[in-house]
Amino acid sequence: MKQDEVNPVKDMIFGAISGVIGKTIEFPFDTIKVRLQSSLVPISTFQMIKATYNEGIIKGFYQGLKAPLIGACLENAILFSSYNSCLEMFKTVDRDIGLRHKALSGAFAGFSVSFILTPIELVKCQLQVSNLATPGSVKKVGESATTSTKNIYSSMIWKIYQKDGVSGFWKGLSPTLLRETIGTMIWFTTYEVLSEYLDKKRPSELNSLVSGALAGLTFNLSMFPVDTIKSNIQTNDILDHGTTNSFEIARKIGIRGLYSGLTITLIRSLPANAMIFYSYELLKKNL
Repeated sequence: MKQDEVNPVKDMIFGAISGVIGKTIEFPFDTIKVRLQSSLVPISTFQMIKATYNEGIIKGFYQGLKAPLIGACLENAILFSSYNSCLEMFKTVDRDIGLRHKALSGAFAGFSVSFILTPIELVKCQLQVSNLATPGSVKKVGESATTSTKNIYSSMIWKIYQKDGVSGFWKGLSPTLLRETIGTMIWFTTYEVLSEYLDKKRPSELNSLVSGALAGLTFNLSMFPVDTIKSNIQTNDILDHGTTNSFEIARKIGIRGLYSGLTITLIRSLPANAMIFYSYELLKKNL
């Protein structure tokens, strides 16, 4: 990632735009991932896709998209601006910026975004699985769901507030902090190392696509078990897993369960992260 000119405002705007592009691409895959992670009964990825398709494209695959789009704007705006600002801070004390500086900047960016990302992902995850359950019971996957609420977003937010108050919106903060701090460090450093290597071999604007895709793949592969625990904690109010303790969840679902939905997550990470970095670099270069 080019560090010649750092403009925090532009970083936020370009990050926000690239985040929306990436989220729009990945959201249908993410819905299947969250449902697989949170399912109380064994089900294959194909069965889950078929069941979700039966609910309709918008109501099934894109249920709860509005909150994540807002989240993607904020998330990537904060990620890119805090990452580059942190690198600038390191430059004031050490002009030789190396991989350790980029890793620490990535960790700082991930830590910073976690506090905003947690409530947004809480609403998103609960909406994504809301069609799978009715009050007091768990539906069979694929069973239709109806709602009398005109605004599912405000309804879900109100339910969370009624049950747990303001602090309830940060349910799942601990695993989110772990996932984002370590994961974002891996995300940025993977991108930086790969893009630098590819630029030396053959300079091309398309290098950011390859580097971004592999950065996303590495992030998800390394942090997926933590993400599964986070999803289970955040969907407990809808599907009633019986516990919100991270260690209890890990013990209850086992190693195999911790990786439920990994395949579709890795598939979705390639185009989504490729476009996040590509669009960011393209905007930064031309505007």
